Amino acid sequence: MQQEDMQKRMLIFFAVVSFLFISFTVISQFFFPENKKESPQSSQKQEINNQNIPIQTSGNFDLILTNERVNLDTSKNIKVKTKFGYIEFTPFGGRITSVYVEKYNHDMISDFSKKNKIFIGELITSNPNLTRILNFSEYTVSQNNKEITFKLEKENVSIEKTYTIQDDGVISIAVKTKGIENTSVALLSGVSLNSEGSFGHEGAIIKTDKDLIRIDKELKQPQIIRDNILWAGEENKYFLQIFAPKNGTNTVNVIPVAKDTTAVLVNVSPDFEGFIYSGAKLYSILGQITDYYKDLWKVDLDLRSSIDFGFFGILGKPLFLLLHFFYTYIPNWGVAIIILTVLIRILFFPLNHKSLKAMRKMADLAPEIEKLKKKYAKDPQKLQEEIMKLYAEAGANPMSGCLPILVQIPVFIALYNVLMVTVELKNAPFILWIKDLSDKDPYYILPILMGLSMIAQQWITPSSDKNQKMIMYIMAGVFTFMFMNFPAGLVLYWLTNNILGLLQSFIVNKTMKK
Repeated sequence: MQQEDMQKRMLIFFAVVSFLFISFTVISQFFFPENKKESPQSSQKQEINNQNIPIQTSGNFDLILTNERVNLDTSKNIKVKTKFGYIEFTPFGGRITSVYVEKYNHDMISDFSKKNKIFIGELITSNPNLTRILNFSEYTVSQNNKEITFKLEKENVSIEKTYTIQDDGVISIAVKTKGIENTSVALLSGVSLNSEGSFGHEGAIIKTDKDLIRIDKELKQPQIIRDNILWAGEENKYFLQIFAPKNGTNTVNVIPVAKDTTAVLVNVSPDFEGFIYSGAKLYSILGQITDYYKDLWKVDLDLRSSIDFGFFGILGKPLFLLLHFFYTYIPNWGVAIIILTVLIRILFFPLNHKSLKAMRKMADLAPEIEKLKKKYAKDPQKLQEEIMKLYAEAGANPMSGCLPILVQIPVFIALYNVLMVTVELKNAPFILWIKDLSDKDPYYILPILMGLSMIAQQWITPSSDKNQKMIMYIMAGVFTFMFMNFPAGLVLYWLTNNILGLLQSFIVNKTMKK
């Protein structure tokens, strides 16, 4: 029967949703645990290729991943306090050994980088001996407030490397050299960042004047990208570590240096200028930096494109902008999520209302349909005709309750992606026990309330099939279990949406009883 076919479709739909959510949770927790670290070496006395892929060379660039690098002394760091935290440099190579972002209690230089002394700001050449001189030698250091200069003169090589730290987190870099004109030169712009969970891309990111290229950190073989490249580096869902050379570059090398770890090399001339950004993917900050260099360099770097709003990004970005807009007036991201959820619910009120009314009509017709089934049990064709006649007389349509829900699915998925990748929610408190909306509820209060709201919603929502209603009760339990490890911000959205759904169901039931 048409009604039974519709119910089967709905059951299949919910079964698929359950399977996808359960699969996501199981795969995330058991196959990609967040705290699992790969040790690139069993001892600092051994070379770094132990438990790693062999030392790689790409575009004639050798990173010299040996104990010579590991045993370098980086204890003489120069620490520069910044508006967002601090930055540390080592006089050996004039490299950046730490970029600490206080707001997120996060160091942009990964554990792998610190353990193996592979740091952004390194100059890698096609001559290994020259690479050793440039990165393993001790430079003289001079500092003037937020400007720090490293100088080296050794074996007919002269280099001056100047960093200038800006308030927005940008580290301007200017390099002048002599004696390396006959070699290829690249700046190490990023090494795989510490993982932020299984959601979102982790690995190399390259921005050309036309495309955004992402390469997973599980890369097995070196890759060379040749194009009109604006910037390149590494990313995870929350943070970005890139170098943008003035006037761009035509070549970027992405090299696997360990299991699930890559390094990005940006080809440069012996003398060059540019900037390094190593920090959070804050939409406002990335926009400010983009606008600044659009005026200064006359090029659109579009740093905001590094924020991945997912498959339905065309919907996700406006939703995020609305969320950001609400936050500017009410500086609490939890409250902003609630307001956005209310707005979305109002927007879809007519569709939801139509769906609930259709389900109510179907529930009211259930006794009549059962009578018809008994009366025409031996005549399926006549039964179908009578059911369709009953639908027409009552103004009911089995599919009218399903279609409004399907229309809303892209919006829900888009908002889900926004809440999962928005760094603004990281370490952002809501109320009382919720200290971080990007992390799970430590006491599981929100997931339990969400589960109870789903049960209440099914209890009050009209249904023509008791079996289907029972399945939805079971689903509430399954979702409660799955959402226990989801970000509190996402659970807050789902809970708010369920409460609003309860109110709307109550209104529909009251209206149709009159």
